[in-house]
Amino acid sequence: MSEAVDPVAEATQRLEAAVERLTRAAASRPAAPAGGEGDSTPPGVDPAAVAALAARLDETIARLRGVLGEEG
Repeated sequence: MSEAVDPVAEATQRLEAAVERLTRAAASRPAAPAGGEGDSTPPGVDPAAVAALAARLDETIARLRGVLGEEG
């Protein structure tokens, strides 16, 4: 007989794993030059895509907090 999986625990684990992957990816990126002038966006970075991803993550975290009964 298989055990029932808690969907909130599963979502929490998936979110934590995603954050860990993002942490590793960020750590492996070369550092941006310090004190650079002009455009502050690193080459190859789409600011709109980053903003959209950040918004999705914020919404996901807010929903998870709501399910867990935590205040943001």
